[in-house]
Amino acid sequence: MSEILHIDPFGGAAGDMLLGAFLDAGADEARVREILAGLHLDGFRLEVTRDRQQGFAGTRAVVHADSGGHPARHFADVERLLAAAMLPGAVRERALAAFAALFEAESAVHGVPLAATHLHELAAVDAVVDIVGVVACVELLKVERVSCGPVPVGSGSVQTQHGLLPVPPPAVAKLLEGIPIAGHAAAGEMTTPTGAALLRTIVGEFSPLPAGTVRRVGIGLGRRLFEGVPNLLRAFLISPAAERLAGRPMMLVETTVDDVSGEVLGYLAERLREAGAADAWCMAGIGRKGRPITELKALVSPEAADGIVALLFAEGATLGLRMVPCTRPELHRRLVPVATPYGEIPVKVGVFRGRTVSAKPEHDACARAARAHGVALARVVEAARLAFREDEVNEEGA
Repeated sequence: MSEILHIDPFGGAAGDMLLGAFLDAGADEARVREILAGLHLDGFRLEVTRDRQQGFAGTRAVVHADSGGHPARHFADVERLLAAAMLPGAVRERALAAFAALFEAESAVHGVPLAATHLHELAAVDAVVDIVGVVACVELLKVERVSCGPVPVGSGSVQTQHGLLPVPPPAVAKLLEGIPIAGHAAAGEMTTPTGAALLRTIVGEFSPLPAGTVRRVGIGLGRRLFEGVPNLLRAFLISPAAERLAGRPMMLVETTVDDVSGEVLGYLAERLREAGAADAWCMAGIGRKGRPITELKALVSPEAADGIVALLFAEGATLGLRMVPCTRPELHRRLVPVATPYGEIPVKVGVFRGRTVSAKPEHDACARAARAHGVALARVVEAARLAFREDEVNEEGA
């Protein structure tokens, strides 16, 4: 079973922190250096050391560039650099995607065409090394997927070549659109544009730490000092948990009523289904002092729960209710049309681990066919069941 790479950017996210964490988690440093050599870039040295940051040990990856500096690059320059480099195909594609994200963000926030955009702080050779090194590590770790927790952005302001900017800087804010950010914020810039671009490129899912067995934890150290927050990033290599049948998260919304007629209960149940409930039903019972009561229940997805609650309150159905988190295991389902003497009838088929375990003709279609042909509903249902079984036999014999 392939592993999951989960990123915990608790103390920030930058290119050097990601590179350090992935190397610490087991990416082959020698292979990473070979891949970086394929860039044919002069004037830099990658230093990888074990170090401490605010009381925690980890791996620090620092790119030392020649004091002479390196030219600013437009996107076309980066495209030519990566196209000429001796890189594995997947590394080249992901690195180019990360740089594209950077340039597109800068283009959007400055209001200039992409072709005219050039990167100041990010254009130096260390950005190229960080981006190519990080995507190379992801390939070398051979993980099935990459996930990431909420991303901290920091607070206050940061000095740049564009002057004093708020944190997160405009380019980082643009890159993090649609990505969950963390509630804690140290004073200063916790996530850099390079870090944000890499997360946007390599992460497939932003979510909590996934279930499974932790195989290794890598720690990448940053170079900033935040009061009360260590500037480090963790990378978890996780073997995912075995297949579970717990199902998808749902919410059970329920209330007890003792003064509503059967007609109103039927109306409410129908309104609940129309409002997005996966199902709604009523159950009779005995309440206090022997009074007859009815429990009205609706099974809904978490995102639809607020709408269902609002509907019940708006209808005056209850003064209060209960919301119970639950899960709903579901069979894989599909509709199979079958030919019968009464026309085509869809059959709802349930499949479990590749095997058909249930088959039920659709009631509404059977009822329409029964009325149209003037026959009993049971006859149409039986004809559809028989037709489905015959189709199954024919498929198996084919």
